[in-house]
Amino acid sequence: MLIEHALLSVKPDQQQKFERAFTEAQEVVAKAAGFQFVDLLRETKATGGYLLILAWATDEQAVAEFRGSDLYGQWKNLLDPFWVQAPESAYFEVLSHYTG
Repeated sequence: MLIEHALLSVKPDQQQKFERAFTEAQEVVAKAAGFQFVDLLRETKATGGYLLILAWATDEQAVAEFRGSDLYGQWKNLLDPFWVQAPESAYFEVLSHYTG
């Protein structure tokens, strides 16, 4: 499994609209090959700060297939209007996942 992570900076006056748009965007990304799950976390101490976590079966599916697909275009169209600055993603290989 591959974990994609991005820190999102959303225009402070657009947070509610962003969260509604994200509800639709998560349905789009869920159709992508290799999609495992998506989490969106809102930062508690800062206005407009979010953490996006996406899990993919493989990096090929996350990077080449999704980013090159029409689904990615739909994802961007839904979310891009809300950014203070465009987010950058980082990818991580899962070494341990413990649920105790």
